[in-house]
Amino acid sequence: MNIVKYDMNKKILQKLHKLIPDDGYYNTYINELKLYKMSERTSMYNVMFENWILFTFQGKKEMKLNQVSLEYTNENYLVASSTLPIECETFASKEKPFFGMVISFDLNIIYQLLDEISIEEPKNKKQSSIGTFSDDITEEIEDILYRIIKIADKKEDSEILGKSLIKELLYRVLKGKNSHFLHKLLNKSSNEAKISRSLKLIHNDFGKSFSIEDLAKKEEMSVASFHNHFKKITAYTPYQYIKKIRLNKAENLISQKNISVNEAAVTVGYETASQFSKEFKKYFGYPPKEAKASLKEYSL
Repeated sequence: MNIVKYDMNKKILQKLHKLIPDDGYYNTYINELKLYKMSERTSMYNVMFENWILFTFQGKKEMKLNQVSLEYTNENYLVASSTLPIECETFASKEKPFFGMVISFDLNIIYQLLDEISIEEPKNKKQSSIGTFSDDITEEIEDILYRIIKIADKKEDSEILGKSLIKELLYRVLKGKNSHFLHKLLNKSSNEAKISRSLKLIHNDFGKSFSIEDLAKKEEMSVASFHNHFKKITAYTPYQYIKKIRLNKAENLISQKNISVNEAAVTVGYETASQFSKEFKKYFGYPPKEAKASLKEYSL
């Protein structure tokens, strides 16, 4: 890290120490932005990424998307441009807590930026077809992050400047050398756009019984092509993906909404609570009745 980036990271950390004193997720006056702090290392756990850009300013995260390994630190950021079930491990301590930022984004803003502004698709030959990627934090991006954090606890500033800062950040992300997947989404007939629409459908109607044939037909794809591109983008087969979406949704319902195990099982599409409990325990490592929020949620 060069001196300029080191100084900026130090300024950001000083601000975060004041903003978020305790471990937990912090809602801000910018609707798209959450900040969070963790003071203990975690073992690998399951989490759902949903059209997010993730930054860390201290500590690091290691993730697995099926057999694909990902990592981000204060040198790079992670973009999840699809709804993806990911295994995640956080490295942190009381002396050096993990400070992170999650920015959710609307794909419509991505479409608008790509359509209105002349942003060329990166020419990186090592491009990946997977629906998530990491990229380097530039000085321009770090400057935007600092400006975002400076106003995150100020209501009026956030209302006036928040959306323009988020848009500026997305612009810089689109200019990143690994942002091929986001560019391909602009072509509504691309395989990436087709699978992205299918993921959104599954995500929104997770309790529905889906037919792979119907999903493929809806996007005018053969079953074989749909299956192949689906796995390239998500690292899972359609059925594996649907199961993980349902289990993650159920975990959220039980831990965050205090819904009973039986009700959660029915809501996410299981016919029996016993089958649901068996698959839940296999996936998370504990029975559904023991599900609880990992971090408290606060507001700045």
